[in-house]
Amino acid sequence: FFLAVVGGRGLRCSVTMAYVKKVRGAVTRQDGHQLASLLDLKQIQATKQQEENNVLHKTPQPYNEIVSAHLRCGRLLFQKKYDAAYTEVSSCVPVFLEQVFRTEEETWVVPPLLMIVTNVRRVAFASGSTSTLESAGNVLMSCFAAANRPQGDPDKRLATLRIVNELFRIYFKLNTLRNCKYLIRVVEAKKFVAFHLFQAGERVTYKFFVGRLDVFDENFVDADEHLTYAFNHCHSKATKNRRLILKYLVPVKILVGKLPSEKLLNSFEDLHGMYANVKEAVKTGSIKLFEKTLEDHMEDYVGAGTYLLIEKLRFAVYRRLLKKVQLIYAEFRPERAVQVPLTYFVKALKWQGYDTDLAEVECIVANMIYRKYVKGYISHKNGVVVLSKKQPFPPLNSGMLVDPDT
Repeated sequence: FFLAVVGGRGLRCSVTMAYVKKVRGAVTRQDGHQLASLLDLKQIQATKQQEENNVLHKTPQPYNEIVSAHLRCGRLLFQKKYDAAYTEVSSCVPVFLEQVFRTEEETWVVPPLLMIVTNVRRVAFASGSTSTLESAGNVLMSCFAAANRPQGDPDKRLATLRIVNELFRIYFKLNTLRNCKYLIRVVEAKKFVAFHLFQAGERVTYKFFVGRLDVFDENFVDADEHLTYAFNHCHSKATKNRRLILKYLVPVKILVGKLPSEKLLNSFEDLHGMYANVKEAVKTGSIKLFEKTLEDHMEDYVGAGTYLLIEKLRFAVYRRLLKKVQLIYAEFRPERAVQVPLTYFVKALKWQGYDTDLAEVECIVANMIYRKYVKGYISHKNGVVVLSKKQPFPPLNSGMLVDPDT
């Protein structure tokens, strides 16, 4: 939070009175965007308690309670008293919902509601305590309920998706992702507001979080759909957001068999370093390159939350290597092209510096068959994998992407 500090009592008093005048003007004109700007904690100037009391007495009800609570919150943030600041900012939510949002029938009350919602979430994050974050989740759920069933203009429901996104941020911070499922069911219900009516930025944020949740639940095909939507609809100049989306989208694309283009990877240097060699390993079957990349960028993957996702690509690399072994073997023994000796696969892995033996290779191939990366069966007696004559290596997106024990 960047709170302006204005020195000198006379100047501070005049600034405070100017602030009150702007609040009155915004309410009188029903200018929701200006009122939202005046409630933005990044813009509110640090005040003294006496000045806050003056605002309380010189601003019309119920806005006096709402504005003075924000001023107190700003002062406490400046003092780094984050829990006390949260108490102040959250205290005005019931007042705004009951005496403003539910009584005013026009949509001008939507922007200030969304600013209050954002303020509550930001201050809760500044506090960082679990109890404060949980409280913020409950407070924002009350805002969502009010916005989802508004009185007056039904377009007031357009506040809902922004509130959902702020709730997602809280639930991801708390790691209580199960709470997201209810919100997704509501948003995707037929009676909910048509998705295309929401602002593009809100739609992108929603799809990004839903895609991340799909990754967590190992619904990778759905994750690809949602993250692709987020990336395609993200503003071309929103570089930071596009990079963030790609950190999840690129490994998901590879996992479902859609290798990203070099142009896409080259658009962000850090992404190229993280994923270009992973793509190459999957494409060529180089377990050596895969292992090295995993080791070199482990901290990056862990930091991005994609390490386990990258690890799942190991079987895609094995699959490609086995396919290359089968093609080479078929050139020498075309009459037995679908009966590949497992010792050949052992040699291919050892040639890449992967220390293994026949027993481990049998387990690897058995897992690939079980996960439907490969069609066939193992003849333990003959030491071969007997591949299906029809499409022995199905598309990657037809494989079992979820671990068997989940």
